[in-house]
Amino acid sequence: MTDSYYIDLEKYPLNKFKQELTESDPIPSRKILKDQIDNRFKILESKGIKNLNDLQISLKTPKKAKEFAEKSGLPQDYILILRREVNSYLPKPVNLEKFPGIEKDTLSKLNSVGIKNTAHLFKIIKTHEDRIKLAAETRINPEEIMELTKLTDLSRVKWIGPIFARIFLDSGTDNVEKLSKTDAKTLYKKLVEINDKNKYTKSKFIENDVELCIKVSKMVPRAIYY
Repeated sequence: MTDSYYIDLEKYPLNKFKQELTESDPIPSRKILKDQIDNRFKILESKGIKNLNDLQISLKTPKKAKEFAEKSGLPQDYILILRREVNSYLPKPVNLEKFPGIEKDTLSKLNSVGIKNTAHLFKIIKTHEDRIKLAAETRINPEEIMELTKLTDLSRVKWIGPIFARIFLDSGTDNVEKLSKTDAKTLYKKLVEINDKNKYTKSKFIENDVELCIKVSKMVPRAIYY
């Protein structure tokens, strides 16, 4: 979509993806991803799949995914779940109104200049100068612009939706670079404390979830400068 918004799937080798799936604890509907994983990934390799970009292209549409299943002999239900998993590495842009704590007036001002989601905002807040310019043009407090910048940055990481972006930000681990250098155990404790206090979500998350976010964040381009 936008330059450097997502991780570079070409730099995500198939064996790294396999390792991540092997070490994961997927929800019931995705446990099929771990079934016969060695054999199935050998088949993927035999079809010329070397990285996540190759896989994403091969499974780009439901029709292509069905054709790939037929060509490879892999179960269609497995391929469709695999397609969803690959696409999750390219998280959809978040509508800014989904982030907790953002003033309606701020959202209205951004909306008036065509900025409705994180992909729109990402294009124009990469540097300090960019953010100062946006604050002047929209008459939004620079601190609010910075807050949205950090939420945008965090939301580029797989698994970090608008609610968890807010919890991460409140923890002080408020951008991709910081997240990539954080200890999972320490951060997990902070996130739990913040959520218990502010009641952002009833969803349960475990330390392993945080560790996976940290691993993926290391692949996300450092495109926003603070």
